[in-house]
Amino acid sequence: MEKIINQIGLESIESTKKIHKGFSNDEKYIINQRYLLRIFPNENIDERQREFAVINKCSKLSRFVPKAFEFGEMEGRGYMLLEFLPGEDGEDALGKLSEEEQYQAGYQAGVELRKLHQIEAPENHDWFSVKKAKTERYFNRLTDVTFDESLKDMLKNYIKRHEHLMKGRPSTLQHDDFHPANLLIHQKKFVGIIDFQRVDFGDPLYDLHKLGFFSKPISIPFTRGNIAGYFHNDIPQSFWDLYGLYSAMHVVSAVVWGEQFDAKQAQFLRDRAMEVIVDHDYFKLAQPIWAEGL
Repeated sequence: MEKIINQIGLESIESTKKIHKGFSNDEKYIINQRYLLRIFPNENIDERQREFAVINKCSKLSRFVPKAFEFGEMEGRGYMLLEFLPGEDGEDALGKLSEEEQYQAGYQAGVELRKLHQIEAPENHDWFSVKKAKTERYFNRLTDVTFDESLKDMLKNYIKRHEHLMKGRPSTLQHDDFHPANLLIHQKKFVGIIDFQRVDFGDPLYDLHKLGFFSKPISIPFTRGNIAGYFHNDIPQSFWDLYGLYSAMHVVSAVVWGEQFDAKQAQFLRDRAMEVIVDHDYFKLAQPIWAEGL
């Protein structure tokens, strides 16, 4: 770490602090309370350079995305130097806010997410074909997953009946991990979107698909604010139709993905999946019950 810090050539190092929280395998250090240094193996260096470039583009569209200063390699490891945004992630911070403060923070986060969707996908990117193929792979793996068989059938049938809604959808940048753990709160306000490691391209509305799974259990006002802010309080019915489809798809991928973890984590994901299913009344409803009145 010291050699990399010397290479980036900051004028002086007054303080460094290692960050331990998060699912990423990156080594993360706060430097001078101004910079965030992320260090990682260079096996996926091309993907990480793409991530760095995306962060750089996004920071020009929204002041709530950290600025990207430097990317490089040294002694078999890659690194990126970003702006450090102060604050706590939403999972820790939202419970300390009033319901109105939670809603306003969510609203601002939704506004800023929409700005990032100005970045268009590469030419000829076909969202329908890409997502349908990925879903079919999850269906194949779902067969061996520990989950109620009638629910598996219900999810498959719902998705197959509604997947046509993806045809002709625009393709833009997707953050692909938009939920409270990757959204920062400081002084009771939303201050940042972080963690762009999953960045992808596809339907911009897909970026809201994890809200019922990861955001609603933390804060319903914040989650409602995300959607209201994204649409500036003018939410079309066509969004809810797609939201129901994307929520069902995420339930399938989550229970499949959970099989690679220990029993406790797998059960956690199954429990969250059931919560989403109930919120959609076993997918009789595209718009979940926590979003009524939006």
